[in-house]
Amino acid sequence: MAEVKYRQYRDYLGQRIATNDTVMGLLAGSKLASQTLAITAGSQLLLKDIFPQVPHIGRFNLRTGAAREVLEDAENLLGVLAVPQIMALHEDLISGMLVLLERSAPGSTKSNQRLNAENMHAKFEGAASMSFTPSTLALFQLVRMARNEYIHNGGKVGKYFAAELAAYDPASLQVWRDITGEAFPAYKVEDKVELRLPALIGTLAVTKRLAAEANEGLQQSLSPAVWADLVAEDWLSPWIPGNDGQQKKRILGIARTYYDVVNIPEAELTAARQRLVTP
Repeated sequence: MAEVKYRQYRDYLGQRIATNDTVMGLLAGSKLASQTLAITAGSQLLLKDIFPQVPHIGRFNLRTGAAREVLEDAENLLGVLAVPQIMALHEDLISGMLVLLERSAPGSTKSNQRLNAENMHAKFEGAASMSFTPSTLALFQLVRMARNEYIHNGGKVGKYFAAELAAYDPASLQVWRDITGEAFPAYKVEDKVELRLPALIGTLAVTKRLAAEANEGLQQSLSPAVWADLVAEDWLSPWIPGNDGQQKKRILGIARTYYDVVNIPEAELTAARQRLVTP
């Protein structure tokens, strides 16, 4: 589906790419480092004695055998960092979308529930009059619970998560297998939660699908005036001096480049320019 790439959404996409590139780079680097250390097998020297020119090597000052064990387990450690990061980016995106829905239709996002990762998609569905794909949303909740166990329960599976997982929709679990190539772990109480590469791949895929569906929901729900204001805010920041003709051309270019899918009338863009104070 075509996406409208307003500023926060562009930032979100860029942060996802940066996170993925960083984690995959570190993962590849850990494997390269482990293979390099293989030539030192059996050595009793510390890393700082073998590689004294490497910055910060003293902070990782192990014998090579122990260092290789750490590096070989980097996949899990990197997943522990990356999965919560990807989830946090997604939660921030949906929260921002709810702000836009409220801006377009005041009162549409109000409820007695405090906004959190568990209910934010339901709030969005109500405000935008749309529904997320059930299996995708179910998988988000599954990853959310796994992340919470890791962060809030010492990395161990509690009774609630184990019971939820045991009764989980098989169709949704099959979607996870289709995405990652592996089954979601059949955790039992007190098992250790592991956020390895499949968890990262699955989390990236699930949040990407939900973000695209939410983007489509915004397209159908925000008023032309709000879309035009978002274009005008893009136009103002950063401000580029020019005469009226140049400014009109520039704001139309921004609308065409990032907002073409919502087809904002030129009259709305003109009115948005007038609503905002020109520097």
